[in-house]
Amino acid sequence: MKIGILLSTHPENHDGERVRSIVEPALASGDEIYLYLLDEGARFLTQDWVHSLVDRGATVYTCAYAAQNRRISDPGKTTFCGLVVLTQIIEGCDRFLAFA
Repeated sequence: MKIGILLSTHPENHDGERVRSIVEPALASGDEIYLYLLDEGARFLTQDWVHSLVDRGATVYTCAYAAQNRRISDPGKTTFCGLVVLTQIIEGCDRFLAFA
């Protein structure tokens, strides 16, 4: 199953923990995970768990505009892109969850 997730809330909202609780078992069962970090969610790029998801097979995209405005860089594990990619994730996944 392909699962798309939008994470656009600030890390203080603890939605990252909710996303992890969904993604961890999904990856373990062989599901494809597509995580898109938008707006305040771009701040999750500073957290190691996001990069460990990439190491385990998840695809993680970050809104380039959101990251640039917050002066957040990526150590090279995620892909910076625009909202067109988010649209493709929504259309191409069997399930889509939004933490907005």
